[in-house]
Amino acid sequence: MKNWLLAIIFSFLAVLTTEARITAYGLPAQYGLGPDPENWYEVNPHTWEVFTNMDASEMFGVDNPDSNTFFGVEYHSTGVLEGRKVGDSTLVASFNDRRSFFGGDGYLELCYFAPVNIDKYAQQAMFLGGWKYNLTKYVDIDLGGNFIYATKPVIGPGIAGYGGETSRGDFYVGFMTDKIFLRPFAYFDYDITLDAQKWTAGISPIIDLSKLTAISGLYLQSQGTVGYVDANRWSGNQKINGSLWRNSYSYFQAESYMVYEYDSSIRIFAGIGLAIHNDGKNAPNGVAMGPSSMLWGTCGIAYIF
Repeated sequence: MKNWLLAIIFSFLAVLTTEARITAYGLPAQYGLGPDPENWYEVNPHTWEVFTNMDASEMFGVDNPDSNTFFGVEYHSTGVLEGRKVGDSTLVASFNDRRSFFGGDGYLELCYFAPVNIDKYAQQAMFLGGWKYNLTKYVDIDLGGNFIYATKPVIGPGIAGYGGETSRGDFYVGFMTDKIFLRPFAYFDYDITLDAQKWTAGISPIIDLSKLTAISGLYLQSQGTVGYVDANRWSGNQKINGSLWRNSYSYFQAESYMVYEYDSSIRIFAGIGLAIHNDGKNAPNGVAMGPSSMLWGTCGIAYIF
């Protein structure tokens, strides 16, 4: 009860402060979009028109200069994925690109998640890509997937040392809006390797501080997420006590950062994160599942092309 009360308080504070890792996941569509439909109940025909017109320059955003591409390096005092601890001191290198694609917002993210203690934790390479679109006047849709490769077998989101699989991946569909301040989002993911269904929902507000502080490029960006994971093969195809390991848990995760962008080319950020889950610390055969609550600090820098 104490941990969940702390989570609720932190979630409220996150709305007044900043965001999780810089990622397109959970954020509204931004590039290559057509005008919103006039009425709230209409489905936007723009992407269908782009497809039927067979205009390659518009399909692939050749004539659309709007884009966002950057390379970043981050440090996390604790590595956390899906509400679980998967590393102590962790370095993260990432390359992100978002631009106009088929009448919507196409994005690609490459990330290397590297806990410093390689004897205890696995390093993980993550490939994520998808497409966002202003489906209606008030709702955007996100269709995508990811593939993750780990340097040693892991269970769940990346808990190493007890067998499991070295690769896994999700397909997902999400809905979000930027028409209200909190910018809420909701996703459903399916992990083929773990036969896992994942439901997540959250908020990702941004507060521009440039007018308040007279510092151009300074803002607060927040993301708080609640999620539920239900896996029929938590350790992949590896059996525990003669049967596949079925596992489910709920979690809360929030990360808050102060962000400063200089001349639209350098992004510097620092902040804190909190995660709590209700899966406990131990599993079959005495497998240690890590702490049920984590608090960590993060900082990073990114070069924007």
